[in-house]
Amino acid sequence: MQRKSLSLLAAMLLLSGLAMSQKKSEARFGRVSAEDFKTTRYDLDTSAAAVIIADIGSSSFESGNDWFIQVYQRYKRIRILKKSAYDEANVTIYLHQEGNQEERVSNLKAVTYNLEDGKVVETKLESRSVFTDKRDKNTIVKKFTLPAVKEGSIIEFTYTINSEFPYMLRPWSFQDAQYPVLWSEYEVTLPEYFEYIFLSQGYNPFFIKDSENSRKTFTLRAPTNTGYGTSSQRTEAFTVTPGVTRHRWVIRDVAPLKEENYVTALGNYVNYIEFQLSAYRFPERQVEPVMSTWPKFMERLLQDENYGGGLDKNNGFLSDKTDELTKGVDAPKEKAIRIYNWVRDNFTCTDHSALLGTQSLRTTFTKRNGNVADINLLLIAMLRQARLNAAPVLLSTRSNGKIYPAYPIRSKFNYTIANLIIDSVDYDMDATRPFLGFGKLHESAYNGFARKVTPEAELMKFDADSLKQQEVTTIFIVNDDKGKMNGHFEQQATYFDSYRLRARIKEKGEEAYFKERAKTFMQDVDLSNGKFKKLQDYSEPAIVEYDFTFSHPDENGMIYLNPMFSESLRSNPFKSANRKYPVEMPCVMDVNYTLSMQIPVGYVVEDMPKSTLVKYNDGEGIFQFLIGQQGDMIQLRSRIKLGRANYEPDEYTSLREFFDMIVKKHAEQIVLKKKS
Repeated sequence: MQRKSLSLLAAMLLLSGLAMSQKKSEARFGRVSAEDFKTTRYDLDTSAAAVIIADIGSSSFESGNDWFIQVYQRYKRIRILKKSAYDEANVTIYLHQEGNQEERVSNLKAVTYNLEDGKVVETKLESRSVFTDKRDKNTIVKKFTLPAVKEGSIIEFTYTINSEFPYMLRPWSFQDAQYPVLWSEYEVTLPEYFEYIFLSQGYNPFFIKDSENSRKTFTLRAPTNTGYGTSSQRTEAFTVTPGVTRHRWVIRDVAPLKEENYVTALGNYVNYIEFQLSAYRFPERQVEPVMSTWPKFMERLLQDENYGGGLDKNNGFLSDKTDELTKGVDAPKEKAIRIYNWVRDNFTCTDHSALLGTQSLRTTFTKRNGNVADINLLLIAMLRQARLNAAPVLLSTRSNGKIYPAYPIRSKFNYTIANLIIDSVDYDMDATRPFLGFGKLHESAYNGFARKVTPEAELMKFDADSLKQQEVTTIFIVNDDKGKMNGHFEQQATYFDSYRLRARIKEKGEEAYFKERAKTFMQDVDLSNGKFKKLQDYSEPAIVEYDFTFSHPDENGMIYLNPMFSESLRSNPFKSANRKYPVEMPCVMDVNYTLSMQIPVGYVVEDMPKSTLVKYNDGEGIFQFLIGQQGDMIQLRSRIKLGRANYEPDEYTSLREFFDMIVKKHAEQIVLKKKS
């Protein structure tokens, strides 16, 4: 009985030890053995060029010379499996600087390990191989490359950053865009004096997410009082023991987040946490808010000389041009169209991702170029000069990521457009894109919430779900007396496709466009009489027309034709079997295709696809494929229509299956048989 009890106790202790080991990474700096080189294939991504074994960081507050300092520590170990991952040996550390204060790196160590003749050989980074560069007035970078890296190497590095900037609490990414991560951990310990908002994202669950409260003693220094109500240059030490909270997050065995179709920005979905300092809460003092409110944020932005500071000035230098453009026009909308068209056609955007302007309105007006804020702020100033109600709108483009609608975090914004109100109707416009019409925005602007830069800071939304785009294609084919098939193609493109079409024609010309168009057919065709309608009317979708001719090769008395010709959906845009982040199309899809085709003389229909009508999600989407014969004509109508642009991850499988079915149907052929 005693022996059984001892065995049970031993088993419990073993299980307890295993549980504890699972809560910590086994990787430790400098502890690399020959056993660590045995694994060369990882199930998370069997084709991975590298694997991040461990990425562990911590941020805490410590006693500094006078005040609190923030101490950030990081340790990372990577297994290099292929040459394509050698870039992982290049490490960059970003440091913040303000005036005479700057963050400093200490305890920097980096080692490469290789297995040679069964033994682990170390190659250490030399201090002279660490380079320092000043990126701008607030950013310093330190760079180094680990030595002796080759296929199979294990590399690791560690460093500490001391920071006197409490608002620079470092964020953490638990997931990599290229390589699997076996263990990613971040620990943050915060005194009660510093209040932060935690902003997290991602679809992989945390393996560990916990917090623990305790107290910690800090020794600080403060100027001594002279007794006359003033402070002397002398300081004296004092101690405080605030409550502190330790937060710990761990994610393990997470696959890389790979690029797929229909995603605004992968950065929106990487497992990630960041922090925004919101207030100081020191004892016996009033709470000091740090994070601004939306009205205060807008007030500062409107006063900023690099943004709204010039909008409410007289700006008399704009009068002559504004008067010239609006001369003889009474209707406010027509005035706005003329001003918008002139700015769009006469100014060049040098940067389509910028929060603030880089120059005065007068300089932009004179130079005829500037970044997105410079040009659209000039547009707004000219609209106001014409006594129109115009204001800037701040947003984040699709590639830049989402904003947090509740919090005014300026780093999340990278774009300015103009909003105009005429008779209670809103017109949003962007004069930095050469082929956009009045009241139109580029597809990159439809990324969710935005804010109008006014004292009220009105919340706005540019949602792809509300943006319906229709494509209509018609093909008519008849026979000629030479045994060839002559067709006419006409397509009204969506507005976004029209924008791309106009840019393409501008860059390559019409002839090159039609040569490329001929290649989209499933058989050899000769294109002729190509032309465009509404190509110069940027407010309307463009229309493409051309004639085409092709022969129908007879294979033992049979002709095989794909009735979709150039317009079939040939592959499913959703490649992966599973997807952990949303599907985000740029607009609501409605693709229409109609074919009228005369059966070649001397042939009859042997076989043709069957008509199909499929509803997606109880009619929220529809795929229609209706085909039939009327006399010597074959009629076909295909329509793909969805009710939304955005779909959650749990809808992905059904959406993928819906498109799979469309691809298969579009691949089906008409079989024509020669009359006997």
